[in-house]
Amino acid sequence: MRAIAILAVLLAASPVWAESWYAQRVNQGGGGIGIEHLWSRGASLRSEVVVGAHPIVTGVDGDRYWIVDRMTGKGVSIQRHPNAIRADDPAKRPFGNEAERLQKQGGEYVRDEPIGADATCRLYKLTDERGRQEVCVGGDENALPVYVVNWDRKSKREGRVSYVNWIRGLEIDPAFFRPGAGIEITSYTYDEYVKAAASGVVGPAPVLYPHLLHGDRAQ
Repeated sequence: MRAIAILAVLLAASPVWAESWYAQRVNQGGGGIGIEHLWSRGASLRSEVVVGAHPIVTGVDGDRYWIVDRMTGKGVSIQRHPNAIRADDPAKRPFGNEAERLQKQGGEYVRDEPIGADATCRLYKLTDERGRQEVCVGGDENALPVYVVNWDRKSKREGRVSYVNWIRGLEIDPAFFRPGAGIEITSYTYDEYVKAAASGVVGPAPVLYPHLLHGDRAQ
């Protein structure tokens, strides 16, 4: 049952909505356990997670990356780096692509890892000066991640992310990926954000998806 819950059965997708996804992530690390909900349609993303009893919503919509605290009704909107925008691909999910990014960094396939009595996932691993990263994904063309493990060499701490309840083909209004009415938003250009972030966290929470804000700065 656990393996079924992890991999989930994908819903049949209509041609119009085939690029939309939903998943839950269970995040485990030094800060305890957190449950995150994620939606995407094309390159647009919405994430909801509770941090310190505050419901934090993160969104990516076009050239903006925004973070909102729904309890206070305040948030920030940050201009995305051109490299991040160029990397947008409507045919791919903007989340759940850890294995692809790991392979681009030099990560390699290690083995098929059992998950439950009758299922396996493909394990990829990268070890470098920063630590160790592991990603295990399903074997079909969607390469849905089952779990991600990050071990930091400096802090000697390990974090684990487990993906559950994958669903594909939802009808999602584009407005769902915007902050919405009644939110007090402070806007930053990319350079303004980088300057402000040098002094600490900008907005109600840290940037959870830095690759969607910064892109590959080596480009």
